[in-house]
Amino acid sequence: MSGETISAEKTVNKKVCILAYDGLCTFEYSLAVEIFALARPEFSTWYDCQVVAVDKQPIRGLGNIVIQADKDLTKLAAADLIIIPGWRGVDRMVPPDLKQALIDANQKGIRIASICSGVFVLAACGLLDKYKVTTHWKYVDILSERYPDISINPDVLYIDSGDILTSAGSAAGIDLCLHIIRTDFGVEYANEVARQLVVPAHRDGGQAQFILRPVAHEYRGNVAKLLDTIREELGQDWKIGRMAEICNTSPRTLQRRFRVATGLSPHSWITRERVELAKDLLETTDLNIEKIAEITGLKTPETLRHHFKKITGASPTKFRSKFNPDGRAWITRRHSS
Repeated sequence: MSGETISAEKTVNKKVCILAYDGLCTFEYSLAVEIFALARPEFSTWYDCQVVAVDKQPIRGLGNIVIQADKDLTKLAAADLIIIPGWRGVDRMVPPDLKQALIDANQKGIRIASICSGVFVLAACGLLDKYKVTTHWKYVDILSERYPDISINPDVLYIDSGDILTSAGSAAGIDLCLHIIRTDFGVEYANEVARQLVVPAHRDGGQAQFILRPVAHEYRGNVAKLLDTIREELGQDWKIGRMAEICNTSPRTLQRRFRVATGLSPHSWITRERVELAKDLLETTDLNIEKIAEITGLKTPETLRHHFKKITGASPTKFRSKFNPDGRAWITRRHSS
């Protein structure tokens, strides 16, 4: 970031309350704290984050950690956003005072976001009947059986229904939190936080891509190195013969190893990487479609539009208007040539 301060045009939803409860889901709690509570002096404005105790002390979490939270449920009334980082068990009761505090917050229009099994807390409060929600794939049937009136989409990483936001598995909580930052402060803030976390600023696809997908036990040859090389030079032509030569193997063997490593054919993987780069350029620059097609290696605007719509479900123009509605460049330091 070179030490510069990033300005935000939006300053809504700055006060965040993260719930802490005995039997805490440590990963979900930690990612919420890392994203919302960490001081970020490079931003001109940021969240005011508090940890709110659901239970009386001690609050224990996985790994024998103990959380000291000196804020109680009365703090939720003044929040702009409440985070429910999982729950201690899908069969565990939700305390009446927590239920009432969340119901009151919802009636005031305070946003409530659940991560993974945290959706069961919202369901127990009766707050999901008019919303479409998601949760971890292994909890979908349980949630549906217990609350048949709730509309569940099991194939997405998160859903923003306005006042209620839900995410799928634990790591999908990161996607949801980045979405919240993007909504509150803009693309540049979300991209910078993602960069610091070393995660994608926006992931495509849904939970299905993480279920029973074959994973390589090892990389043979130089497939991993090849992937890095391609990412650095996406604008070039990547014929199968050239890739096989880099890996010092035959084209047939390269294609087999590539699929084991990525789950995709070389052509499909490269196309997806090019679309990811196009998304980044659409979000962070004001380059036109012709230039983006050239930089990404998709060559023509027609080819770019075809693959972009097929993979993302939206046209490049619609995608840009969603993430950069005023059409200006958020970041012009990269890809400016």
